[in-house]
Amino acid sequence: PLSTHTLWLQAKEGMEDACNELNIYCDWKGPTSIDTNEMDHVVLAGVLQKCDGIITQGVIDPALIEKGAEVGIPFVLVDSGIADASPLATITKDFTQQAELLLNDIEKTLGEEEKLYIGIQVSQLSFDLAQEQIEAVKEVFKKHKGGFEITAISESKSDKLHAREEWQKVLDRRMNVALNFAGENAAGCVEAMQQNGYQGTMLVYGVDDMEDTIQLIKEGKIKGSVVTSFYNYGYEAVYLLYDAVVNHKTLEDPVIGAQLQLIDKAYLNTKQELKR
Repeated sequence: PLSTHTLWLQAKEGMEDACNELNIYCDWKGPTSIDTNEMDHVVLAGVLQKCDGIITQGVIDPALIEKGAEVGIPFVLVDSGIADASPLATITKDFTQQAELLLNDIEKTLGEEEKLYIGIQVSQLSFDLAQEQIEAVKEVFKKHKGGFEITAISESKSDKLHAREEWQKVLDRRMNVALNFAGENAAGCVEAMQQNGYQGTMLVYGVDDMEDTIQLIKEGKIKGSVVTSFYNYGYEAVYLLYDAVVNHKTLEDPVIGAQLQLIDKAYLNTKQELKR
C-alpha cells in the first residue's frame, strides 16, 4: 500500500527473509502514497501475470480476490481485512483489543469518573479499517463510567503534514484525549499542538512504532502507542501462501489476530535497561 513507508518496509524485510528461507521469488510493488486505484492496478497485473500468491492490505477492490480465485491465486491480507471477501487468510489487528488497551491506559491516568472528550484521526475515512477502529472505540468506551463524547474526527492520508494540518483545524474543540490510528498521526498531533500554542491538557495516543512516535513517548509528549509487528505481516504471510500453494494446506480459521501491545515511557525505560 505504501511501498517506501518506514512501517511497510518492515513488512518487506519480513517477506524477503521468508522467501530467502524457502528459496522462492518475491516482488515488492505499490504506490508511494495512498492510492487505492494504483494498488488495484498493481494487484491486477500480478493476477494477469499468473503469480502464485499475493500479499496486500485489505483496502483493494474485493473483486480482485475473486478474480484471483478463478485462476487459483490465493491472497493473504494484512493489517486489515475486507468485508464479504474470501482471501486465504487475513492477518489483522483486533480493533476491540486496541480500544480496550487505550481505555485501560486512559483510566489509569484520568480515572474512571472523568468525562472523556475524544478527537480521533484515521488514515482515510473511506477505508473499512478506519470505520472499524472508530466503531470499536464507540463500543468499548461505553464501559467508561464517566461517559465520553467524540468531538472531532479527521483523516491524515498517512502523511504527517496533512495530519498536523487536520489537527490544527480542530484544536479549539473540547478534547482531553487524542486517538491517532495511523503511524504519522500522533507526531502530527503533537506538532499541531506546539505550533498552535495549545494550552490545554490532552493525552495523545498513537499506533505503530514510528521513530518520531517513540522519541515523543520518551519525551512525555505522546502518552503511548499500540504497536504490532509489520515484519511479521510479511514473514507469516509468505509461509501461509507457501503452505497453501506447495503443501496444499487449508486453514480452519482464516482470520489470524496480530499481537498488540501498548508501549509507554515506562515500557521504553524498562526496555532500555534490559538492553543494557
